Amino acid sequence: MKDKELRGRSNGVIGGYRKWLRARTLGITWLPKLKISSKEEAETPKESEEVLALKAELERTQVVKEKFKATTIRVRKECGELKDINVATGEALERERKRAQK
Repeated sequence: MKDKELRGRSNGVIGGYRKWLRARTLGITWLPKLKISSKEEAETPKESEEVLALKAELERTQVVKEKFKATTIRVRKECGELKDINVATGEALERERKRAQK
């Protein structure tokens, strides 16, 4: 019920409530996380040795992943070629068997 009281016809918050909220929170200075200076925003923390080591490990694993992917593609292609050869050999053997029976 209270939620409906704060909304107008277009389901937006009534302007008076916004003014009240702005006036109510204007004097609050004890919320340091909300008042970030531009100097603090510009500073980025230095990465620790652990983070750098993890990034290096991630790069190494990505290289290994790409090599594995390339090998997998090559092996699948070779497997498909061997299947084709196997089918062709089987068909040739079947033809020779039928010819030998005649």
